[in-house]
Amino acid sequence: MSTSVAAVSGLGAAALFAAGTALQYRVATASEHLGGLDLRAVTTFARRSVTSRRWMLGTALLGTGLGLHALALHEGPLTLVQPLLIAGVLFALPASRWVGGPPLRRSDLRWAVVLVGALVLFLVTATPARQGYHGIDTVPALATFATGAASIAVCVVLARRAPQERTAMLLGIAAGIALAGSAALIKVSTDVLAKGVVPLLVSWDFYSLIVVGAAALLLSQLSYRAGPMIASLPAINTANPLMSVVIGTAVFDERFRTGLTATSLEVLTLAAVLVATAALSRRAAQAEG
Repeated sequence: MSTSVAAVSGLGAAALFAAGTALQYRVATASEHLGGLDLRAVTTFARRSVTSRRWMLGTALLGTGLGLHALALHEGPLTLVQPLLIAGVLFALPASRWVGGPPLRRSDLRWAVVLVGALVLFLVTATPARQGYHGIDTVPALATFATGAASIAVCVVLARRAPQERTAMLLGIAAGIALAGSAALIKVSTDVLAKGVVPLLVSWDFYSLIVVGAAALLLSQLSYRAGPMIASLPAINTANPLMSVVIGTAVFDERFRTGLTATSLEVLTLAAVLVATAALSRRAAQAEG
């Protein structure tokens, strides 16, 4: 495992995810907001999306980012790689400009500095330089899966009757949880792939990844479709790393540094990351508007 390779690959994945998300968000919001989550509306939305060239280009960027993300997860711990995806909000601003948004402002740059600085300090403080791979703890894995699936189901049920912006937020939380689950399965699948293609094709991890990954993609697209980015993007970018930290510590036995100084810095820097993420997401919403 190489922490430096994981960090560079994770940041590259975040940049590509931001560009792909910007394109897909433009497609998702090109028509009227999704009024409900009935099967007919979802099917119509999915059909229109996959026939859009801009959506397909966004998907290609997301796919390339997924390759870098898989490399990062193979080389580093889940608790290091997933928080790096928060930097995707930083890349989302120039990406939104690329697809027609307004120029960046000084406040955007200030929040970007806060985000990057706090994120780097959090990762340096919280994560030991090297961590061995401990495998999966079966009982915590099953408990975490059940909790995540139940949480997604609750969010979707509540979103069916919630106001527009709350619908986007709830679907964003559900998407973030599903993305964290798919990241864990990517990590396991890359370890299986290291043994050969055949072991991967006969493993349950690979097919579970397909199902969970498809669910995460659908939920994220529906969250973009349901309301403004200010409601969906912060929810996704907060739920994803937080759930990943839970999975990493409970399922993979990944460790954080402990002690009064380290814990205090971890809490403060994580709070700064979340505040900066919310501020930049709000700007991203204005840019897309």
